[in-house]
This record gives sequence, C-alpha cells and structure tokens, in this order.
Amino acid sequence: MHITLRQLEVFVAVARTGSGTAAANQLALSQSAASSALSDLEQQLGEPLFNRIGKRLQLNENGRYLLPKAEALLEGANDIEHSFKTGVPVRLSLYASMTIGNDVLPGLAAAFLRDEPASRLEIAIGNSQDVTEALLSFRADFGLIEAPCHDSRLIAEPWLHDQMQLFCHPSHPLANTTPDLAQLQQAAWILREPGSGSREVTEAAFAPHLGVMNSVLELGSAEAIMRAVSTGLGIACVSRRAIHEKLLSGEFAAIHTPWAALSRRFYLVYHQEKILSGGLQRFRALCRAKLIEETDTSSP
Repeated sequence: MHITLRQLEVFVAVARTGSGTAAANQLALSQSAASSALSDLEQQLGEPLFNRIGKRLQLNENGRYLLPKAEALLEGANDIEHSFKTGVPVRLSLYASMTIGNDVLPGLAAAFLRDEPASRLEIAIGNSQDVTEALLSFRADFGLIEAPCHDSRLIAEPWLHDQMQLFCHPSHPLANTTPDLAQLQQAAWILREPGSGSREVTEAAFAPHLGVMNSVLELGSAEAIMRAVSTGLGIACVSRRAIHEKLLSGEFAAIHTPWAALSRRFYLVYHQEKILSGGLQRFRALCRAKLIEETDTSSP
C-alpha cells in the first residue's frame, strides 16, 4: 500500500467541500487530477469513502473513520515542513573524554543551550577509545578527545591546547621538588586506564626515560586518581585544568619535570561520512571560538 499525502489532501478537501471540483480549485489541481487521486485512494483502501448523491460527495462510514486520521497526518506533515523552514530543534549526541567532559564541555553546552534553548544535547563521557568507538558505530554525532585519533575513518581537527601536571600529596617526599630519574623510577604511580588520552600522554612523556613505570593502581577518571593521590598512595599525572585549584589551595603539590613533554592537544572528531547538520556545524563553530578565546587569553 502506498498512500500519498496528496491523496489524503484531496480526500480531506473533498470531505470539507463536498465537491471534487471545489476541492480541485482549493488545491490548485485540475479536476481530473483530483478525481484520479481520490479514485486511487479508494482503490488502495479497497473501500469507497463517499456516497455519491448527484454531484455531491458525502462521507460514508469509511470516510468518517478516515477523516480525523488523514487530518492528523497532514497536520504532522505541515509541522515537519514548517520546522525545517523555521529551524529544526537541534538534537545532538556528543561523546567526550574525561577531562573535556568534566572541565570544558559543561561550559560549551551551557553557552549553546543559551543561544538555542529549544535544543537538546545528549552527552556521554568515557575515555578517548570509547569516544572513537561510538563515532565509528554512529552512536554519537560528534566527539571531543584528549589524544590523537589514529583511525582513518574519522576526521580529527586539532582543538584546545592542554598541559598535564605531575603531582602528589603535600606530605609526599617528591612534593614541590625536581626529582631525578631514579626517584621517579622508585615512586609508586597511579595511572589512567589503557585507552585514555591522559595515559597515552603520560607514558609518552615518562616511559622513554623510566622504562617500565611502577604502576600500583589504574583508575578510570581524573577524579578517582585525585582521591587516590590524596591518601598518599603515589604520584600521578592529570590535566592542569582538573587540578589547578587544588594546587593553589595546597591540597596537592606539584612535582617539577621540566624535561618531560607534558603538553598535548584536544581534538574535535567526527566520522568522515557524517553529514554535519546545521546544529552540529554551529556547535563545532562554538568549539572553535573556544580555541580562539583560550589562545587570546594565553597570549602575552
């Protein structure tokens, strides 16, 4: 069965006017086109919809049953058309890795929703590997990650700059020191789980100098790592965005490693086959504006 909106439109117009000619004029159709559409509809349904009384067409019981349903479908179609003409409410599925999800994305989401209050953002947070897997399976529209993307099916745009920080509890022997390699080799390390952008940066910065790192604990978020460090269990490396205030308050202490490359980039990521909707393009533009804002702020 292939009922068309045009057939339903003709049916409703005839029901309201009681005349095929009047319905055709109302819809700017030829009388033959209107008559053909109504005839095709009745043929597809297998039932007549009108009683033919002279030149008048009067709804029968089948027509009375169909009329409210046809009107609802036409109203729904009109709503869809109007929405696309005036701007469809944005529905975006975003997936961010931990630091971005906790420290950057909330501000971006708030700014976006202030500009487009009818929109809805569905946000998931995981590690960078989780984000790329969601994008590859089209479970997410857009990703924000903390490590380079190595999958050629995804487009990764370099985004914000980020600085990692090695830190410990203030009572730790390495607190506020510049330790040598032997001290770092002997220290107990608390690391993020494999697949995390923070883990990738930490290993790239320290493993070449230390060899196998003395990892005593692996945790799934910067918050969990900070709680473990607060017990004095060991040292860890997280984004300064996550720990800045706690360093200023003295809750944690920095460990200085000027020789370690602890800077990194965040990335905006999406599938190369993903068609970027207007809403997604506007969110991407907001992310790019955030890069310009941070660049201007950090400039001397």
